[in-house]
Amino acid sequence: MSEKIKVLLVEDQQLVREGLKGLLALHEEVLLIGEAADGAEALEKLADDQPDVILSDMRMPRLDGTGLIRALAARAWKIPVVLLTTFDDAEAFDEAVRAGAKGFLLKAISPDTLVQALKDVAAGGTALRPSLTERMERPSVERAFSATPQPDPLSPKELQVLRLVASGRSNTEIAALLGNSEGVIKNHCSAVFSKMGVRDRTQAVLRAIDLGWI
Repeated sequence: MSEKIKVLLVEDQQLVREGLKGLLALHEEVLLIGEAADGAEALEKLADDQPDVILSDMRMPRLDGTGLIRALAARAWKIPVVLLTTFDDAEAFDEAVRAGAKGFLLKAISPDTLVQALKDVAAGGTALRPSLTERMERPSVERAFSATPQPDPLSPKELQVLRLVASGRSNTEIAALLGNSEGVIKNHCSAVFSKMGVRDRTQAVLRAIDLGWI
């Protein structure tokens, strides 16, 4: 790419965030257009200016990296996300791939490897660590649930709740937004899971994306 790659940095630890900012500033092909302390703040930033790539920590206290990816999908924002993680965790890799991460890298990688990953993802490719990429081709990475082929339609309220779940909000937050009790929201979630033939929130979001509901 001849133009600079616009990047939004999402990292909850300020020291790490400052280090990554300094690293990216050394590469003239990368333009840091903003930073956020978590996925929720990142969504607010995206309303003003959308980057070519989001570079995000995997684990954050409010809305984490995979939650951010699902929230982007719920809003139909096709912005690729590269996730950074501290540990070589196969389960975390599976979670990231299922969510739709275009990149999954250890924080211990070299600066050049990170910048190349941003370039690859901005150009429409992926940047998944070679030692773990093989897992994508194995059955273990397939979605470990058998959902209803064509679920019963959701009510407007159930669909509203599902979309808020996909945005990473908790039942407590959804209840506050919709003016319901937490118990009512739990009941709506249970009805959604039952209709869709899934076991939990993550599976519901993945299935809803497959069906084009969110």
